[in-house]
Parts: sequence; C-alpha cells; structure tokens
Amino acid sequence: MTPDPRKTYVELATRLFAQDGFDGVSLAALAKEAGVSKQAVLHFFGTKERLYAEVLNALCDRLCAEIETASTGDARRHLADYYRAMVAGVLTSSQDTRLVMRALLDSHPKARSWPLKPYLDRLIDPVRALPDRSRLSRSAALAEAYRFIGSVQYVAISLPTVEGIYGMDTREALAEFILESAEHEIARLYKNNES
Repeated sequence: MTPDPRKTYVELATRLFAQDGFDGVSLAALAKEAGVSKQAVLHFFGTKERLYAEVLNALCDRLCAEIETASTGDARRHLADYYRAMVAGVLTSSQDTRLVMRALLDSHPKARSWPLKPYLDRLIDPVRALPDRSRLSRSAALAEAYRFIGSVQYVAISLPTVEGIYGMDTREALAEFILESAEHEIARLYKNNES
C-alpha cells in the first residue's frame, strides 16, 4: 500500500513545527525533507497556514482524546488520571508538548482560527466538576489547569537541555521531580475536595 502523501506531510510538518515553530519552518524546507517539490505540498494544503492549522487540529484531537480516555464518573479521579497520563506522555515524547507551547507562543492575537481552543475549553470541565471548584469562572478554571500543565510542560521540554548541561543523572532526577510534583498536586486536589 502506498503511503498517503497528505498524512506523510502532516507528520513531517508536526515534527518540524514542534521543533522550530511556525516561523522557523518553510514549505521549501519541508518539501526538501519529504523529497518532493514545494508545489507538491502546496497541492494538498495551499498555504503554510493551512498546513499548520491541520497539524494543530490533529494535535487538538489527540489532546481531547487523552482527556476523554481519562474520564470516569468521579471528577477527582478524572482529573487525576488525566494529569498522570499527561505527565507520562510528556516524559516519553515531548513532540506534542513542544507543539502546544509553540502554538500558544506563535499565535497572533488577531488570528482568525484557534485550533487548540477545543482542547483548552475541554481542560476547564474536569476542574469545574470538582465540588469545591464548581463555582469557578471558566477563566479561573482554565488558569488552574494551566498552572499545573504549564509547569509540567515547561520542565519536560527542558529535559534535553538539562541532560546536555548536567548529564543523564540530572535529567532523570528532574523527570522524577515532575512525577513527584504531579502526585503532590493530585493529592492536593483530593485533600481540598474532602473538606
């Protein structure tokens, strides 16, 4: 079976956009790496912006699916399971984490399309489902989820740099710290909801 060129370009673009951000990737460089002409890539997407939107839409679908997979009838367990799965994911592969960070940093305030909005909206629900957080505004609930997820993502994408500067032992210690911090945050959620 012949590989789907569109899927191949999206996968390659995902890696490149995660690595270099929107402005750091040219369609010419992407096409060269794919071994095709720039026109071949343009045939499927029309513009770099459309390709980037497709990459981010696929990312959003993956992230929303992770939240849904963690879903249980219990709000605390749902949030705890999602946080644990998210931490495990960022420690094993930082590509999606880097892509989220790039998308949030590269976005122009006047953009017409916000592909990660469904994911960000979906982060709010588990937080607001907690008994002591049910009256939080959507913005406050998003800020609470951001606090946890942002700190984990920042440290996780720094691990290769930490390894380069301090070695593998320090990288592993930092990864262990992320896991311990996540478990501490999860325990805090449970403690706050028992009162």
